[in-house]
Amino acid sequence: MRREKTWDAIIVGDFFIDIVMSGFQQLPRLGEEAFADTLRTDIGGGAAITSAGLAKLGVNVAVLGVVGHEDGMWICKRLMSAGVDASALEIHPSEPSGHTVSVSTPEDRAFFTYYGANQQLPALIKEKEACALMASARHVHFACVPDPILDAGLFRELRRHDCNLSIDAGWHESWLSDPLSYELLRQVDIFFPNEREGELMTGASEPRDILRRLQEKGVRRVALKLGAKGAMLDWDGQIFRCPPYPVEPLDTTGAGDSFDAGFIHGWLTGASPEECLQIAAVCGALSTRGLGGIETFPTKQELEDALTLVRS
Repeated sequence: MRREKTWDAIIVGDFFIDIVMSGFQQLPRLGEEAFADTLRTDIGGGAAITSAGLAKLGVNVAVLGVVGHEDGMWICKRLMSAGVDASALEIHPSEPSGHTVSVSTPEDRAFFTYYGANQQLPALIKEKEACALMASARHVHFACVPDPILDAGLFRELRRHDCNLSIDAGWHESWLSDPLSYELLRQVDIFFPNEREGELMTGASEPRDILRRLQEKGVRRVALKLGAKGAMLDWDGQIFRCPPYPVEPLDTTGAGDSFDAGFIHGWLTGASPEECLQIAAVCGALSTRGLGGIETFPTKQELEDALTLVRS
C-alpha cells in the first residue's frame, strides 16, 4: 500500500541567478563582440524552472537545494511568487548563489556558469531531514548529477518509500560518460537527456540508436529531447515519437527543464506515456516564446488549447 504523501513532487537540484541575453543571430567567436537585443535577469537552473512550471500547472511542489548568503532570499521569494514551496532551501554561510550568463540565438544557446553555493548540494541531500522530505513526495526529480556511488542507497530508500524517480543531469560530461552513472539510471522511472547528451553517452547519432543503446544498458525509460525535431520516448521497449509543436522561438533557455515539468505533470495526473510526451513537447516549445524558462511556461488553459490543436 502506498504511504500518504505530503507533496506531489520534490525537485532536487541546482539554483542560479540567470542573466539571459538573446537576439544574437550567431554566437561570437573569441576576440569578437556581439550585442543582444534583449536582457532579462531571473532565477534559473533545472530545479527552479521545472518546479515553477509544475506549480503553474497546479502541482503541489517543493524544492531542495542550496543558495547564497547574500542573494539567496531573492531566489526564495521569486520561487514562492511562482507557487513553489522554498522553505527547504539551505542558505550557504559564505558562498554566493550560482550564476549563469545565457547567450541565446533562436536555434540554440551557450552558458557561462559559476557554480557557487550549489557545491554543497551533495552534502545536503544526505542529511536526515532532506531524506525525509524527499520520501514525503509522490515523485522526486533530480535536476542535477547525483553521485553514482554515494546516492545509490538514497535511491533505494526512496524506492522503499514508494517514490517515483527521474533524472535530468544536464550537460555534465564527466557524469554522462561515467559507466557508473548507469547504476543510478537503472533505478529511476524516467531519464531526460537531450540529443547531444544521448550522443555523448552512447556514441550513437540517430535518436533511435541512442534509445536502443540506452535500453541495452538497462535504462528502460528515456524521454529524448530533440529540440526543433521534437522528442522521442522509449517506455519499456515501446517507442513513441512526437513532432515539434509549432512556435516562433525567442529564447530556448530552460526549454528542456520545461519539457521535464510537462512530462512529470502528465505522469502525476495519470496520462499515458504517449500523452506525457505530447504534454512535455508542448510545454518545452511554449517556454521559448520569451526570455528565461519561467515567465512563458504555459498556463493550464494554454496547455489545454495547444493539446487540443495537436490531437485534432
